[in-house]
Amino acid sequence: MDIQRILLIILAAALGGVLGSFANVLVIRWHEDSSIGGRSACPRCKTTIKPRHLIPIFSWLWLRGKCAYCGKSIHYQYPIVEALVAILGIIAAVRHDPLTDPMFWFEFLFSMTLIVPVVMDIRWQEVPVEYLIGVAVLSGLWQVIYPPSSMEDILARFYSIALAFLISAVFFGLQIVVSRQKWLGLGDLWFAFAMAGILGWQKLLVGIYMAYVIGGVVAFVGFVAGKFKRGSRLPFVPALFAGTMVALWYGDRITAWFLHAIK
Repeated sequence: MDIQRILLIILAAALGGVLGSFANVLVIRWHEDSSIGGRSACPRCKTTIKPRHLIPIFSWLWLRGKCAYCGKSIHYQYPIVEALVAILGIIAAVRHDPLTDPMFWFEFLFSMTLIVPVVMDIRWQEVPVEYLIGVAVLSGLWQVIYPPSSMEDILARFYSIALAFLISAVFFGLQIVVSRQKWLGLGDLWFAFAMAGILGWQKLLVGIYMAYVIGGVVAFVGFVAGKFKRGSRLPFVPALFAGTMVALWYGDRITAWFLHAIK
C-alpha cells in the first residue's frame, strides 16, 4: 500500500469522525423534535460549545466525558458514533479508492446514514421514518443509474430494486401484521426498505438472514447473562444494520458460496 493510499485512508477516517459528529446532532435533535440548524450546545446547561470542544472523539476524551462549562457528564454515544463512522470510512477506503471509485462514496455515505436510526432505536426505540424513506429512494436510484449503461441494463436494475422493496414489504409486513407488532415494529419495516435500496434483492436476502442470525445470538447471550428478560422488547434495527453491512461487504461471496453448495 503506497503513501497516497494511506493518506486517503486517514482522510476518510477524519471525514468519518466529522460525519459521525453530524449524525449525533441528527439523533439528538430529531429525538427532541428540534431544528437541526444552529450551534451545538451542552444538553445540560445549554451553553454554546466552542469549536475546540467539538473535535470528534478527541474532545470527549480530553474533557473526560464532561461538559467544559457545567462539568456534567456527556453521553458516551458521542464518541462511539464518531468512532464507528470513522471506522466505516476506513473500511470503505480500504475496499475502494476514494479518488477513482464512486463506490467508495456509495458504501461510506449510505452505511453512515444508517447509524442515525440505529442509535435512536437503541436509546429510545424510535426511528426517523421520512429520513429512512429518503435513504431508500436515493440509494435505490443510485443502484439503478450507476454505472451508466444501456437502457436495457437500467431497466433490469430497476426491476431488481423493485423486487427488493417487494420482498421487504412482504417479509416484514407479514410479521408485523401476524404478530400485531409484537415481533417487529413499523420502524423495522422502514429500515428494511432502506436495506432494499442499498443492497438490491440478492444481497438483501443475505442481509436479512445475517440480521436474524446476529440478532438471535445477541438475544440468546443477553438472556443467558440475565441482561434481557422474557417478553422484553429488544431493538432490532441494530441487527438489521449489522446484516446490511455483512451483505454489503461479503454478499457476493456468500451468494456465490451458497449457489456452489447447492449444485
